[in-house]
Amino acid sequence: MYALQGGHAVAEALESVADVLPVPFLRQFVHVAIKVLEVCEEATIVEKNVKDLQGRIYHLTLVVVNTVPVGANTSVDLQERIKGLQNLLDEILVDVNKIKEQKKCLLLFFRNINQEALDRCAERLTAALEQFDVASQLRVEDLLEKIKLDYSTFAAQLNRIEEAVNNSREPHHAPTTLARQDMPPSNRVFLGRDSLVEEIARLLIAESTSRVCITGTGGMGKTRVALAVVRSAAIREAFPKEYIFWVPCVEAKSADLLRRILYAQLRVTAQSYDSLDPLIAELNTSNKRRLILLDNLETPWFSDSVPDRGKVGDILARLAALPHIALLLTMTSGFAPGTADIKWQHRSLQALDPISARDAFKSNYRTATDLDGPELDTLLNETHIDALLSSVGRIPLVITLLAVGGGRLRSPPEDMLREWKEKGTEMILVDDTQCMDRTIALSMNRVPKSNTDASTLLATLSILPAGTTRLNLRWWAPNVAHSPAIVALRTVALVEQETGPFVNSRIFVRPTIQSHATDLFWITSEETNIQGLLMQIDGQASVSADAIDALIAFALYQSWTKPSTVVAERALSVAISAYAAAQVASDVAILDAAASRVAQANQCMGRAFLRLDRYDDACLHFEEARTLFKSLPGGADRVRAGECTMDLAQTWVYMGDVNIAALASLVEEANTDLSYDENNLYCVARGMLGLGYLRWWQKKPSVALEMLSSAKQIFEQLSGTSQENRFSLARCLYRMAISHAHLDRYDQALVIMKDSLASAEQAGDTLLISDIGLSISGHLTVLELHDDALDMIERSLSLARAVGNPLVIAQGLELLGYNCAARRNIKGTRLAYDGARDEFSKMHTHLGTLGVSRCSSNYQKLHGLDEMDSALFLSMIKPYP
Repeated sequence: MYALQGGHAVAEALESVADVLPVPFLRQFVHVAIKVLEVCEEATIVEKNVKDLQGRIYHLTLVVVNTVPVGANTSVDLQERIKGLQNLLDEILVDVNKIKEQKKCLLLFFRNINQEALDRCAERLTAALEQFDVASQLRVEDLLEKIKLDYSTFAAQLNRIEEAVNNSREPHHAPTTLARQDMPPSNRVFLGRDSLVEEIARLLIAESTSRVCITGTGGMGKTRVALAVVRSAAIREAFPKEYIFWVPCVEAKSADLLRRILYAQLRVTAQSYDSLDPLIAELNTSNKRRLILLDNLETPWFSDSVPDRGKVGDILARLAALPHIALLLTMTSGFAPGTADIKWQHRSLQALDPISARDAFKSNYRTATDLDGPELDTLLNETHIDALLSSVGRIPLVITLLAVGGGRLRSPPEDMLREWKEKGTEMILVDDTQCMDRTIALSMNRVPKSNTDASTLLATLSILPAGTTRLNLRWWAPNVAHSPAIVALRTVALVEQETGPFVNSRIFVRPTIQSHATDLFWITSEETNIQGLLMQIDGQASVSADAIDALIAFALYQSWTKPSTVVAERALSVAISAYAAAQVASDVAILDAAASRVAQANQCMGRAFLRLDRYDDACLHFEEARTLFKSLPGGADRVRAGECTMDLAQTWVYMGDVNIAALASLVEEANTDLSYDENNLYCVARGMLGLGYLRWWQKKPSVALEMLSSAKQIFEQLSGTSQENRFSLARCLYRMAISHAHLDRYDQALVIMKDSLASAEQAGDTLLISDIGLSISGHLTVLELHDDALDMIERSLSLARAVGNPLVIAQGLELLGYNCAARRNIKGTRLAYDGARDEFSKMHTHLGTLGVSRCSSNYQKLHGLDEMDSALFLSMIKPYP
């Protein structure tokens, strides 16, 4: 893996020899192969298959280059066969270019869309290579005659063979049939770890402490530190260069593969690699000190096979039993390997200090950019750099990737910080081998699937930027077995724990992992509430009203941005307990406040379920909240009751097949409660918004527009007063736009819809942004602006997937299918409709049933067809905008 990093490295390797090849037609062949490799690298859609295709092309090219004789005339037959292979590569280049040009939104949901095409390319390459080899064998008889003439050269070769045999008798000089990988080069920028490198070197030099394990989260720089250690002057003096071995374990997915890689890297051969005995015997041929660096040991250690972990432990134990062997391990974990016979010197890597992080960023940025002088100095504002690096946790790999990416694009740190808050780890990518999402996903996949508590705890900790203590976890995750879950997450380096007593030590998640698990930008504005809540909750005293209010506020905010029931459930549980305690007292005000908090928590739960399209659950909580608000001990809270009633009406609409009369009665009741105080302009406008929505649902768009326009004037008058007002203005504009659309005024609808999108972005409502984006896509589709529609669908689907809303995902995929059909992309059309049908089928609602019917009908029309024509497109059922 380290020896050949992706298609760019392969292309560069071929490029280095292409121009010096002595045969013109061979140079041309190699240049075509390079083009295919480079396009493959830009279209790494099916990672495994593309890399396999790249490897086959590289192998084919080497076979061809090695077949052409040097310093002799090339036969016409061989030239024709090479020309045939070149034509095949030209065909593959066309196929891969088609893959490269596909829309990202297709690839977001259909990772295997290109697998069949890539498999066909690989099969053609394999068949061509076999034919080429067979044809080459036919020339063997001619070559035998030449070999006889050159027999005199064998004497010198025999001397070299004899020398090789003698060398093979020395330790670690034997040839091996396995590919041996060279140690990676030193990194140019290495800051903030010098003292740690010196400490680990001292431990390795002393036999009594020469078992060292470096752990940490992905991207923390474990390999970089280990390589700096083995290249340090102290280590080079204590261990001869030929007795320092680097063993890359990243591809060792089993104990058997680890054993074979050990044989290859230590240059030891044996009749069988099924046992470690020959390798141990080789290591015991002398007592000279040796250093073995087992890099990325987490791959074999966290193998899916439980017996395999025991075998890996046995390998470590046998190596550690040799006192003259020093072991250095790197692992993405929070613990050293659990091997009873080995006393590990465990060093856990922490984030870089602020100064080292800043210097590393600036150094990498300067190298990557083409700017210099005052312009570059102005761009590298240290205050902005520190803010950016603090947000990402000062993780070395993240620093490097951000600096390199930013330097190439000349992006200022403040822009990068803004993008981080919006996209999280998706922006931290150089290529498939350097990607934080991939690194974190590997750790998440290593959490045992049966340990549901670990997943729940990770989700909980991901919404707490500063983490929490073991003591306070009982409030955040009351139904989780904390100790086993923490151990499971620390084992794969997903959470970390500060030193100190277990009960009071802080348990937290790094920002990159938080971002991968949940969007981070919405947490910032509620951070004060979270901190206040953690300070207020005390296991030795009653839960304060402020603590419950903080929980409810955060749950409400979460229902707007990243729907989840984790905090809402906790808020409801605590509020119910507090209400039960308040009933003992005779103070009506206290009882009224406690009952109101139970109602608010129910409303939070209802909104979370509504955003997750769990309509039955949402209705139950809205009904409960509505009843509680109307029957509070101190008197009804009509405004909040009206809000809950309006939420309930909206849920009915989404459930579909609603009784219009019942819906009208519900909305009228909500409007009466909301507008009973004429001086509360926001609530009056909120009631108008509900009535306008009802008129639209009753297919009276003109009447709806009158009410919505009146509500809009009030919301704009109150603009900026609260987040709720901004949200309501966005939704009001949204309803106005779709009312215009129902009157076939799509141009006007599109203008208003874009204003609605701007308001939703200001309010920070992710799902509403996605929903509005989907409607804009629908209007663009009606106007036959399909390229613009596809771009907006891509954004909307990405947000919907982040939020996890099945309805918007299903509707987005349906729109995607229709627009792919308009572009005559039958493969994309088929995949999108199939995916939309699956998403609609998960909903078990009237809307879901209608969606399944539409998508199934369109999907059936594509059956057995390879091309899309105008007649077929015109026959397809249009999605409703």
